[in-house]
Amino acid sequence: MLGPLPEGVTREQLNVVLITLDTLRADHLGAYGSTDVRTPNLDQLAREGVVFEQVMTTAPLTLPAHSSIMTGQFPPRHGVRDNGGFFLGPEQTTLAEVLSAQGFQTGATVGAFVLDSKWGLDQGFEVYQDDFDLTDVKAMSLASVKRPGNEVVDLALKWMEGVGDQRFFSWLHLYDPHAPYESPEPYRSEYRGHPYRGAIAFTDAQVGRVLSFLRDRGLADRTIVIVTADHGESLGEHGEETHGFFVYESSMHVPLIVRAPFGAITPGRRVAQPVRTVDIMPTVLDVLQMDAPRSLAGVSLAPLLAGAGSDVVTEGYGEAMYPLHHYGWSDLTAMRSDRYKLIDAPRPELYDLERDPKELTNLFTERASVADAMLRRLREQKREMASAAPAMPKNEDVDPETRARLAALGYVGSFVATSNEPSNDRADPKDKIDLFNLMTTARDVAKNVDQGPEAISMLNRVVADDPNVIDAWFMLGNEYFKAGKFPEAVSQFKRALDLKPDYDLAIINMANAYRSLGQDDAALAGYEHYVTVDPRNAYVRYQIGEIYLDRGDLPHADTAFAEALTIDPKLASARVATGVLAFQRGQLDEAERHLRAALALKEDVRLAHFNLALIAEARGDDRAAAASYRTELDLHPTAFKAAFNLGRLQARQGEAVAAMASYKQAVEANANFAEGFFYLAKAYLDSGRALNDAESNARKGLALEPEGETSPLGHFVIGSVLMQRGKPDEAERELALGLALEAKLAKRRLP
Repeated sequence: MLGPLPEGVTREQLNVVLITLDTLRADHLGAYGSTDVRTPNLDQLAREGVVFEQVMTTAPLTLPAHSSIMTGQFPPRHGVRDNGGFFLGPEQTTLAEVLSAQGFQTGATVGAFVLDSKWGLDQGFEVYQDDFDLTDVKAMSLASVKRPGNEVVDLALKWMEGVGDQRFFSWLHLYDPHAPYESPEPYRSEYRGHPYRGAIAFTDAQVGRVLSFLRDRGLADRTIVIVTADHGESLGEHGEETHGFFVYESSMHVPLIVRAPFGAITPGRRVAQPVRTVDIMPTVLDVLQMDAPRSLAGVSLAPLLAGAGSDVVTEGYGEAMYPLHHYGWSDLTAMRSDRYKLIDAPRPELYDLERDPKELTNLFTERASVADAMLRRLREQKREMASAAPAMPKNEDVDPETRARLAALGYVGSFVATSNEPSNDRADPKDKIDLFNLMTTARDVAKNVDQGPEAISMLNRVVADDPNVIDAWFMLGNEYFKAGKFPEAVSQFKRALDLKPDYDLAIINMANAYRSLGQDDAALAGYEHYVTVDPRNAYVRYQIGEIYLDRGDLPHADTAFAEALTIDPKLASARVATGVLAFQRGQLDEAERHLRAALALKEDVRLAHFNLALIAEARGDDRAAAASYRTELDLHPTAFKAAFNLGRLQARQGEAVAAMASYKQAVEANANFAEGFFYLAKAYLDSGRALNDAESNARKGLALEPEGETSPLGHFVIGSVLMQRGKPDEAERELALGLALEAKLAKRRLP
């Protein structure tokens, strides 16, 4: 049907390259009629392959849409309905799994944490290049952890190069067209005032690098190349600035370009028949003459590639669960059948896309017979898919003691229900677009550190208007967290969890706030609950281990770090923590081995060089210890404990001036580090010429920690200063306070 392959090429030699472009509207490519953005590489691919003009995605969100591309199933069937908190289950069969079973080398490289392997899309990939380090991310959000397209392509090409002559399936995900639309020069300047266009132009250049790689290595004639997008971007249409909220064409119409080296595929062919992204998987398998899994929603587009008159029927389905899951408003679902598109909402909509591609005229009442038939069919389809949907995660298996602790903290609940029909008592998202846009503006404002109060003001306007907006409370919690107002942050996260008790990011951020307050029991309860919602989260298991480590509970800490590394062997911070455990057990060689392994994973991982310094000190190698402390500080200038330890080491070696500078660096990096102030005060005292500095730093330390282990030193410094000033009575009283505190602390340490 597809005709012959180039001479010397067989189907058994064909490779597959799938490139997904995040947030790319079809009408912003030259191949789809745009003159606003230069996309020469994608346009050339379109001239060499087949352009599908009317392609419908399944959801205006990254994870659900990609799950559909990879499984050939609609979201209700594969179970991934939102970004975060949903996982592609092992019962689903992915394109990578099918190709791997047929002998393909399989590799994926993704550009954002929203597609991290923890969400399940790594199924079938031997290599899944995500490597997103969340160690320093305190107020979690999915969109904030990403890598630019050039890095994605660098990694993917290196992997393809390493495959050699073996057949391969390579998936590349380029995130750059997603807000905030960042691109390097010259694209930033060329598209000044239009950053979305600049990001697309930059992305096109990265696609060009992949195509050049295939061409230069003689792989173009034996590689099927598919380029598509997960969803589009509204850019103000229907009042929506970005995506995720509505299911209009601006975010649901995506490009699909396929180039395959078959004789029957006429270069530059264009297909006007509506198709779906769920059709990609069965099409690839059909072209390769491989059996597809049973009961796929998608169908093969191979006849359309060959230009045959087609009996292929492609009824489109799409959904937006974001308004329900994050705002408490109605979800939206859509069906496309030929020229008509129906949107099921509290106030349903019907559009004739041939005459009204911008969906400006609602024909639901005027074309009642068409509308009613499509509405019945859509709701029937949703019920059918729901009956075969995978089971949702539940929290009912939490033991009673843990459940009681969680209830006291506001953590217990179940997933928000996903409706089969819009609920009449939920708001229609069309009526809430202004509030949604205010939220979007607040989110943008919040990215500027100094504009936190303005963001808080906007978010308070949102909850005053509608106190059921889940994400407004969540964002308020994040803003208070960033401002260091942790009790207020906890309060806001609790409000979010009242509305959506399984909100995973609210759970973890509230736990982080409790940790910052020093309430480790509450933090531990939150982290433990989080792993019932998200059992594959290595970072949270690492946090659990850190709490146990701080408590001196080494067995539980060891278990938590081991679990983290089992889930994600590349989590460098957990490898460092394992090294710390070995050090505390006196296993210096084992500790060093773990720390070196952590640095091999991430050369700037926090605390690795700090702990190597501790090992060097334990071995009596002060020179190596000092070098490691300095390296830690070069990589992380706020590493106050490294500065402090370096100061103590320098003081032992008689380098008084250097020690004073290190103590200063420690307290400048952490204004709450009482011990640092005491040692800095002693350094000033010993210098013999800075009595005022000695006294003021000692008093700062005592104000921060009046009864800490090193607090007696503060009293002794002040006493010495007073004695040198000729105030013996005051000095004696201060020295007596220090001695009394020493005795008190000694009693506390008794078993």
